[in-house]
Amino acid sequence: MKDMAVNLICTLVLAPILAFGIFAVSWWGTAPASYQQAPVMQPANQNSTAEPPGTTPSMSSSVRPVSGRLLFLANCASCHGADGSGQGSLVLDRPARSFKDGGFSFGNTIASIQRVITSGIPGTPMPGFKATLNPRERVAVAEYVQSLGPPVVKVDPDDTVMTVTDRPKVIRGELTPVEPGQPLHVRGLVAGGTDGLSWEYRTDDVRLLAVRQGAFVKRQNWNGRSGEPIKPLGRLIRTVRGGEAGPAFFIDGQPVVSRLTGTGIEDDVIVIRQQLASSDVHVMESGHATSVGSMSGYEREYTISNPRRDRLSINLNLEGPLEPLGTDRDGTSWYRSRGPSGLV
Repeated sequence: MKDMAVNLICTLVLAPILAFGIFAVSWWGTAPASYQQAPVMQPANQNSTAEPPGTTPSMSSSVRPVSGRLLFLANCASCHGADGSGQGSLVLDRPARSFKDGGFSFGNTIASIQRVITSGIPGTPMPGFKATLNPRERVAVAEYVQSLGPPVVKVDPDDTVMTVTDRPKVIRGELTPVEPGQPLHVRGLVAGGTDGLSWEYRTDDVRLLAVRQGAFVKRQNWNGRSGEPIKPLGRLIRTVRGGEAGPAFFIDGQPVVSRLTGTGIEDDVIVIRQQLASSDVHVMESGHATSVGSMSGYEREYTISNPRRDRLSINLNLEGPLEPLGTDRDGTSWYRSRGPSGLV
């Protein structure tokens, strides 16, 4: 009797359930796509560890977006204001630029803004952030700063203007006078760096005439001798003796002519190669933007080969008294000098 009851339960109760289950599984596998459950997609940059997000480096960390706004608020808003109006919390000896009003020192392109962020503006409270922000962060800040200003009007560049982008450039030719009333320099050279600085030299006897910041140069005709001299376009930040620098090198107390032997690029900086007349002295001169504390400026470097050990001296043509700034960690003493018009 008991065996008959068990058989009836298996036949009348369990068998229909089992049959329905088999039917349901078969039907689900052949159901239309609209009835099927969508597959679960795993994120492309899923962390392969069991650690919480952010505790283990992942492959996606190097491509995460950088917030220009947050970097601006952390590094720039104290002077320029959170809205870019120039009304920051710090009291400066001169008002900060108002980006909302289009107050861009050297243009409102991403490249020009990035250069200022990287190198600062000599003679102003604007420091450089090369050591503080990496290249991606500086670009992000530049893009955000540009967005704070008036709408950007894009125009075709003037064919007569040469610009410096991601590589330094050197142009030779006749130079316009640094100051009005001075003669042209028939043999001249302008070296433009990626830091936004350009260096004007006369090359018949190599002498630095001026340092500028901003745009590079303009000439009416790049392909032939049009009679038009090269016109540097940047803002003057230093004139050397008013653009009439005296001799740069002396041997045994006597001035010697320095002959230009060539130019080159080393570590993304233009090098001016020279040889002093009637000697075996060879000089490599270069210059680039630098920052000392909160102050921005430039430094000039000389590499000298003097195999005969001639008694050599260099005239930097500095004007005005030198103001000591202090000594850095490398033991280098820094000084500041001002030009005749107050340019630092």
